[in-house]
Amino acid sequence: MKKKILFIRLRLLGDIVFTMPAIQLYKKNHPESEIYYLVEERFREVAEIIPGINKIITVPDRMGIKEIIRFRKNIKKSGIQTVIDFHSGPRSALLTFLSGAKSRIGYRTPNRNWAYNRLVPRKLENLNAHSVANQARLLTPLGIDTQEIPAYPEIEISSENVSDEIAKIVELKNKVVIHIGAKKRYRDWGIENFSSLIKLLREDNYNIFLIGKGEEEEKRSRYLKDLFNIHDFTGKLSVREILFVIAHSDVYFGADSGPLHLASLTHTPIVALYGPNIPEISGPFRNEKVTIIQLDLDCIPCHQKSCKFDEVKCMTGIDVSEVYQAIKKY
Repeated sequence: MKKKILFIRLRLLGDIVFTMPAIQLYKKNHPESEIYYLVEERFREVAEIIPGINKIITVPDRMGIKEIIRFRKNIKKSGIQTVIDFHSGPRSALLTFLSGAKSRIGYRTPNRNWAYNRLVPRKLENLNAHSVANQARLLTPLGIDTQEIPAYPEIEISSENVSDEIAKIVELKNKVVIHIGAKKRYRDWGIENFSSLIKLLREDNYNIFLIGKGEEEEKRSRYLKDLFNIHDFTGKLSVREILFVIAHSDVYFGADSGPLHLASLTHTPIVALYGPNIPEISGPFRNEKVTIIQLDLDCIPCHQKSCKFDEVKCMTGIDVSEVYQAIKKY
């Protein structure tokens, strides 16, 4: 009987990208297996670009009894024998347990070990191991060697998979993609800094594409578009279109957020801002053409729940000229 495995990764965009090398490693060791992947409905597009997945299962952000019962029936009907929970949060642990799979693998936690029958330490002695490596370690109970983790898979987006408006950007020169914000206050560079940077880049005749999906990002983009005559793609692009725009640009710039990790799937140079997080853990999972800019502050890293400064100094204190020079380098 063909092996069937389900990988669960609830939230967020970057976290899903981090699981890609583990999927490739599993597929290499078990090419005959049928791979299922479970995400929340709003992240289905991200799962769809992962090579090697046979079927995507989605769940709503909030699940009632009916949705839970339907999930259990569908998983049992599919004949899945193994579930790996990349998340090991309260909801993903419950889904793993309710799958009824013979082998249920997850991280060892203080209060969710009941969901799994095969446990993996969440952290090893190297506390700064990259999240990609930590995700891959969940394959060890299956006898898979995770000492050598593959790079991100090649993902090429054809112009046939994007709108005519997006396809036309290929003709432009000197292109910079800017993710104009961050989902969290503690990772936001600030509108003033973004505005100053864009002013400098426009003076050098760069074509600038603004991306982002949040309300604040769209608001900022409307303001900056009128001010500097730039391309506003906020709230408009699919995951494939974001990848296409980045892949056909000269530089990607943004803070530690989901689009940054989409950019890591391309060969486009990256300039990334890091504030409270550690790049060795959650930075782009590639070494070439990546510039990380982070201040040397005693309070880094932090839990991003409060800040002793009036502003989030680790982000807003990053100098515009340093970012500008990093982009110009490429």
